[in-house]
Amino acid sequence: MRVVCSPTILRAFNCSFEQMSMKMANQHHNANPTSAGAYTAENYTRKADHTPQTAQPESETYILALHTDAAHHQALTTLRNKYFPPKLNKLSAHIALFRALPGSQLPKIEKSIEDLVRQYHPFPITADKPFVLSHGVGIEARVPQAKTIFRVLKEQWEHFLSRQDHSFRAHYTIQNKVDDKEVVHKTLEEVQSVFGGSQGMVTGLALYLYNKGYWDMKHIYLFPGEGDQQNAVDMKELNKDHWPALPRAGSPR
Repeated sequence: MRVVCSPTILRAFNCSFEQMSMKMANQHHNANPTSAGAYTAENYTRKADHTPQTAQPESETYILALHTDAAHHQALTTLRNKYFPPKLNKLSAHIALFRALPGSQLPKIEKSIEDLVRQYHPFPITADKPFVLSHGVGIEARVPQAKTIFRVLKEQWEHFLSRQDHSFRAHYTIQNKVDDKEVVHKTLEEVQSVFGGSQGMVTGLALYLYNKGYWDMKHIYLFPGEGDQQNAVDMKELNKDHWPALPRAGSPR
């Protein structure tokens, strides 16, 4: 089942119950400021490894991510808000399957997703094992069905995928862009001691338009059995124009 949101609706309301607006990242971060500087739509360019392998330059690229229940999503977003450098934290918690899908292939991409979601029902996800990234900390996610989904779609899209999108590790990034190794180690120790893990359900897949760091909602593809109540725009949520909220992002995380 596919949920289509018009640009007008998107700028008035968030789509689906999961799309909680992430508050302005004003939590006082316990790390030293990073030297990376804030990313903006004006100064950010994507790396070569994050560019689709198509014959022509792509004016639009898309992200395909897991869509989970609200409580699980919020639990991981809370961790991210606490440990991600505030000035660089422009997204709520997410697990991206593919990060640079070419707009020139959008009809094929949408057809592949539509065909695939019909074969699935909501399935469990557990995020509970912190680990060190190059410049931060991630939370390992145990969700074997996502690996299968990635493999199936990769086989169909392999000829145009970016180099980055040829591999997938299910995890949430709760800290990144931190150069101070002591800060990273402290974060890892804190998370290991206080985070007891989070279990939830993957309820579908979400497709976003990448817009110079923005993630603009395109479609939500719910697995059968989720019910019509989740197809409607959630009019209770405060509009932030894009989701994951506060959309000026740095490099893909």
